[in-house]
Amino acid sequence: MPLVAYMNDFLNRCGRSPILSPRNFQYACAFSGILVLIITIVAFAASGFLPPPPPSWDAEQVAEHYREHETGIQAGAALLAISGMSYLAFTAAISAQMRRIPNLPHAASALQLASGAACAGIFEMVGLILAATNYRLERPAEITQALNDLFWFMAVLSWPIFMAQGFALAYAILIDCRPKPPFPKPIAIVSIVVPILYVPGIAVHCTKTGPLAWSGVLSFWIPLCAFGVQTVIDSICLLRAVFTEAERGEKFVDVRPAGLENGGRED
Repeated sequence: MPLVAYMNDFLNRCGRSPILSPRNFQYACAFSGILVLIITIVAFAASGFLPPPPPSWDAEQVAEHYREHETGIQAGAALLAISGMSYLAFTAAISAQMRRIPNLPHAASALQLASGAACAGIFEMVGLILAATNYRLERPAEITQALNDLFWFMAVLSWPIFMAQGFALAYAILIDCRPKPPFPKPIAIVSIVVPILYVPGIAVHCTKTGPLAWSGVLSFWIPLCAFGVQTVIDSICLLRAVFTEAERGEKFVDVRPAGLENGGRED
């Protein structure tokens, strides 16, 4: 059919566009890490969670916070869901660059990819819980308080999955002893030290005040800053790694699927 042929030709021309090149796709995935950080901070700020409402608040204080920030929390919940999608792309970029490391055990790359996907799911779940908490504010305040507790436990207590992803990347970097690896060796230190800073969050369900509470310096502020620093560093290194593939003659990024060179037509 002429219309189908026209559509195929149009879409093939789109596929050959430099904008949609495999390298640009990887650049977009690598930059998604910075997007995750920006979107998450904006979501928390819009929700009135910077600083977080302390767990020592009673039910009515919590409900009042949600009533005062209802519109901002609606936006924040949506943004957190979007950040989950961005984290998936970021994880895919890490996985693609780990493939360049020779003799890397499949278990290491699989652990990084699986834990990164789980981390993306955490962003999604945090957004969904926040949306549910904010949805029916005419309910008893105790229900809103319980859902708010669940939101903060999910946000802070899920750090072991991020640790698994960081340690998997650190292992891959450490065993790559080539003169010009895609990831500089100091990134391994960052990927080990930063997840360790998340560990105090293990106690957020045991206290309502002090530095170990979900609003405390050890459980929230230090991990948040550490996550931000690591995400920016990883994104910059990923962008650099994608650039060096062509510089070193590697073909992981720029090889198009077979058949696209001529618009899907055989000569």
